[in-house]
Amino acid sequence: MAQISKLKVLTIAEYNLIANKDPVGSYDRRTRENLDAIRARLRDNVARLSDLERRLHDKFKDAKFQALDKKDRQVRSEVNRHRLSARTRRMLAWSGSALAVTVLGLGFVYALVLDAATQKRVDYLIYERLGQLGMASPQEVKQIKGELDKLERDLVQTKKKNLELAQMIDQMIQNNKVPQNLQVIVKRIHDDPRAKYVKQGESTRLLFDGKPIAQYSTHAENWYILGILETGMLKVFYNDEEILEVPAIFGRKDEETPVGEYEIENKLYKPTWYKKEEVNGRTVVRAIPFGDPDHEIGHWWLGMKRLGKPVPGSYGIHGVNVARTNEFFKKNYDHRGGSAGCPNIQEWNLDFLAHVLPTGTPVHIVHEEKWSKSA
Repeated sequence: MAQISKLKVLTIAEYNLIANKDPVGSYDRRTRENLDAIRARLRDNVARLSDLERRLHDKFKDAKFQALDKKDRQVRSEVNRHRLSARTRRMLAWSGSALAVTVLGLGFVYALVLDAATQKRVDYLIYERLGQLGMASPQEVKQIKGELDKLERDLVQTKKKNLELAQMIDQMIQNNKVPQNLQVIVKRIHDDPRAKYVKQGESTRLLFDGKPIAQYSTHAENWYILGILETGMLKVFYNDEEILEVPAIFGRKDEETPVGEYEIENKLYKPTWYKKEEVNGRTVVRAIPFGDPDHEIGHWWLGMKRLGKPVPGSYGIHGVNVARTNEFFKKNYDHRGGSAGCPNIQEWNLDFLAHVLPTGTPVHIVHEEKWSKSA
């Protein structure tokens, strides 16, 4: 964020728009117009550029942005041509033993001798010739093309999302913006197989696609959690710096979350939930294992030990069931009326905290925040 504050020509929005783009990438018309306008501003104000803006100018001064629809047509054409030509090669093999021997021989040369560019030209010639001979019916070609179009769209979309996510993470790492963007990072990488938490000595490292995003100490004195009932937030501090602000649901009326000081006592993965229920006029506790349809506390339980004056009950930070995930974003939703007393948070935040928070981490639950880092 210190680097962003040194911008002299660009706004923060303009910088964020162009910083993670590819100089030869493909984008829609509006995005290309905006990028070209930013490039023009950099070019027309070379003498005033900061070091950060000068690097952007050097990177994009010769940029050649391509139209997205043109790239899509090229990709679809290449995929269709390759798939359809493979189909026609199989049809040739069925046409007769003599022709099959010829095709096998050509296939051997095709696979082991020709380079990729020549293979594509051969594919095109074969398909073009078979089309002239009428060996592929229009209905069959249409069906295959429809299936291939869907497959190609799915593959391209998945690849695009993976590439954008990797670029976003790389840019955040390069700009030393992990603390400012950790909320976004944690949500985007949750359940992504490329995200790994690795314990190394007295620290835990968060990796994405093999690259380190952040590293945290496993000593409890480096951590502090502040739960604020009035605003429905859990604030996570590391070495006296706020690294995460987590939306939370606290206890409803008559089951309010007790204010006071706690510490993380244990961390349980796929915990059993002990739910209070009324049966024949009596309050009983039912043990609900993880995976049961009635289980509602998520993949982790971060048990909190009360310090000082004890309070009845057991409290811990845990998740919510799928049906309640959107409650965090409902307009006018009362975050103090959703749980039986435990702080409830979303799975991606819970997963991150479960991996990096050491046992013994202090937790302070208050009605309202009376201290801020900037004060």
